[in-house]
Amino acid sequence: MDDITQPIGPPVPQQPGVPAPVPLASRLLRTVLVGAGGLVLLVAGLVWDAVLHARDPGLAAREGVFALSNPGHLLAGIGIALVAVGLAGALATLVLEARGVRPRSTPARLGIAGAAVVLALVAGTTGVWAAAAGGHADHQAAAAHVHGDAVAAGAAVGSGAPGTPEHTHGPNLPPVAAASDDERARAEALWKASVAGAERWRDPAAAAAAGFRFKDEAGRGRPVRFLHVPNPAWRADGRVLDPARPETLVYWNGPDRLTLVGVMYTAARGTHGPTVGGPITRWHTHESCRDPATRAKLGRPVDGACPTGQVHRRSGEMMHVWFTDDLATAFARRPPLTALRAAIA
Repeated sequence: MDDITQPIGPPVPQQPGVPAPVPLASRLLRTVLVGAGGLVLLVAGLVWDAVLHARDPGLAAREGVFALSNPGHLLAGIGIALVAVGLAGALATLVLEARGVRPRSTPARLGIAGAAVVLALVAGTTGVWAAAAGGHADHQAAAAHVHGDAVAAGAAVGSGAPGTPEHTHGPNLPPVAAASDDERARAEALWKASVAGAERWRDPAAAAAAGFRFKDEAGRGRPVRFLHVPNPAWRADGRVLDPARPETLVYWNGPDRLTLVGVMYTAARGTHGPTVGGPITRWHTHESCRDPATRAKLGRPVDGACPTGQVHRRSGEMMHVWFTDDLATAFARRPPLTALRAAIA
């Protein structure tokens, strides 16, 4: 009986100039390694983006869903693209192997490579957009939370007790381009005069001697990043938008010192602050729900109303002037963290 384990005919000789076929396992390993590398880059990009937003919670208000200026977004996009290429390559390899097809010609290989690149671009763009869109609300909430820290130390007109006042809705940066030349000039004059007038209070001791009251923040549970320090006498002096007598100083509460980063002007309750710089010098208010007995802030109004038993309160109008290096961030409604860090540095 013939030995069925023996080859039926002589082995097919390897034709000269034709490379030996690459085993299936080796070809799959290449695509898996590409996908694994993409996964590593994707995770690194997400971590990088999370760190950037943790350091600058206001970043969400300034960047889009997918920003090339954010290295985390860019890295995540590349990672998603590589994962897509790896998965598509593995699938194509298995399908072609099952059909007994192995692209050997250069045009065939270029066609497959081109299709993989197109798929990578589509997958990368779509994936980053979806990931960023899902996390954008969280970043915006983080930005609002930091602003809550800023106003909790006394930004709201009144007792300055801890709480979470509602901030007037609107873009953070003013529309500088919409202002006239005269309005821009007056806004810049107010900005520069505010910086010059506050120089004497960069030392917190000098500010305290001038009547600014630093509140004891012990027991708040978390540090206040922007300390709003009011001057009660100047809040009641009837002078509005006077760079020599700002109603409130704003300090960055750093790990080892307080750094003066801005002032806040306050208009009398029930009146409108003067918009000397047109759309640049915007005023805003805060709303809160309070305990009628203790006046403690209990939460925010919903659709302009507070729960039964709580008192709705709206503050007087106020406007920040930040000591940054450009007109737009100088009149931001919320702390422009990146611009302030650059100015401090």
